[in-house]
Amino acid sequence: MKIASAVAMAISLMTLAAQADRRGGEERRAKPVACSDLTAYASEGNTTISSATLVTSGSVTVTTPNGATTTYSNLPAFCRVIGVSRPTSDSNINFEAWLPTSVSWNGKFLSNGEGGYVGVIGYAGIALYLQRGYATVSTDTGHVNTDLWWAVGHRERAIDYLYRAKHLTTIATKGLIKTFYGKPASHNYFQSCSNGGRQGWLEIQRYPDDFDGLILGAPWNFQSHSNAGFVWDGQALSAPGAAIPVAKLPNITGAVLAACDADDGLVDGIVTNPLTCNFNPDTLLCAGAETNSCLTAPQLAALKKIYAGPSNPRTGRQIFPGFAVGSERQWTALVVNFRATGLGTGYFGNLTFEDPNWDYSKFNFDGDMAYADFKVGTPGNAIDRDLREARERGVKIIQYHGWEDQTLQPAYSPQWYAQVVRANGGLEKTQDFYRLFMIPGMRHCSGGPGAWVVGQGTGQQPLVRDDLHDIQTAIESWVEHGKAPSKFIATKFTTDDVTATTVQFTRSLCAHPKIARYKGGDPNSASSFVCVNGDDDDGEDDDD
Repeated sequence: MKIASAVAMAISLMTLAAQADRRGGEERRAKPVACSDLTAYASEGNTTISSATLVTSGSVTVTTPNGATTTYSNLPAFCRVIGVSRPTSDSNINFEAWLPTSVSWNGKFLSNGEGGYVGVIGYAGIALYLQRGYATVSTDTGHVNTDLWWAVGHRERAIDYLYRAKHLTTIATKGLIKTFYGKPASHNYFQSCSNGGRQGWLEIQRYPDDFDGLILGAPWNFQSHSNAGFVWDGQALSAPGAAIPVAKLPNITGAVLAACDADDGLVDGIVTNPLTCNFNPDTLLCAGAETNSCLTAPQLAALKKIYAGPSNPRTGRQIFPGFAVGSERQWTALVVNFRATGLGTGYFGNLTFEDPNWDYSKFNFDGDMAYADFKVGTPGNAIDRDLREARERGVKIIQYHGWEDQTLQPAYSPQWYAQVVRANGGLEKTQDFYRLFMIPGMRHCSGGPGAWVVGQGTGQQPLVRDDLHDIQTAIESWVEHGKAPSKFIATKFTTDDVTATTVQFTRSLCAHPKIARYKGGDPNSASSFVCVNGDDDDGEDDDD
């Protein structure tokens, strides 16, 4: 084991040295240009710049497609570059690159990602990254979010959204950086969640040269099958008498906690590892009159389907995992959505069948699923498990996912990770470049009753910026210094409000497949927890 680790470290250092040599050559460079001169820049995909303005006021007001305005303050002086890529006659990919002036630039590029079906530039993300000294970018991916049916009759716009927009804006921004500063970024990073996580995985699989390190939260990378889950849930809940009232959700979670909360050694209202939770939903069946503490037979059947996830009616094979036990208290939007509106309709009604009158109740999980996989999944799913090219280039990946995710089914992350491990030589070899961290008690991307703040996203930020508390610092330490993260210390503030500063408790987040187990001491301190194998009960610290 020690010899293998030494070899892995040697290879990592050799990769770092090669990258440094390459960048050293690149940095024998042209002179920097003025911000306003960037309007002459052009790049791949018929990309042009419509304006480049130096902003020195410390704030900027932006307008989104629906007319809403937001002002971002406490910004360093920066060059605001507005551009567009038109790789086809039906393409119109808007993007903004925000480049801090040289005095405040940290020398790195950190790309924002875009969630959902986007259609709007992610200003909150690029404002935060700019404040931290990064050159950054975001794109609307080629359409506006005021048009719900933007893909109907527009195949090229669908391709732009699915993968082309992110790559083209990345190429453009790297070129703008080199032109504006007279040298390329020392390192190129990506951080995002949800659809942004899918974008990141597509970059790794299609364009492994684009980024050196990526942070991918709750990735929607098997997008076609995840969306099938929303349709499955809608069909289950719309069956006669199957609707689960919102008032029953806390009691369902309460029953799960009674069965599994103590599995990690501490009763704290959170299920640490739903995969090993031995919960029998049949215990919820009403024995007499229906109350909020029990489920009728049709409601129980719907609950079991939500847990199980969709399956192929012909083969019986699971299409995608369901939602996790212990996350039911987060399902308010799920149980009132009987018609698979939102993400389900956006994928199948808009992108797949291109039919605003698409009917979720008629979706067939065999033939229709195969059609969706072919038409939209082929360009848009990011499920190529062979990551040799990225690994050999030295790319590093940190993925995270909250176990109480109410939007994207969290059990897929460890399932996907296991597939990658099998395809890339086992756990040890995979952890040389890719590590997964599951976050107990976290909702979709952020928030929830667990300790979840580790520097991800645009919400609450850690009080300490080091590689143990801040995921962005950690990926940079891994890429630039060869120090891989084995755990994080996550923070739970007294509220999930972005202004909260009072710490309620901290927890260790362990690299999967390890989990945090309570060993005794202050239950509110991460130091009272150790990382052990998921099925290990000896309480001994197994940290790397």
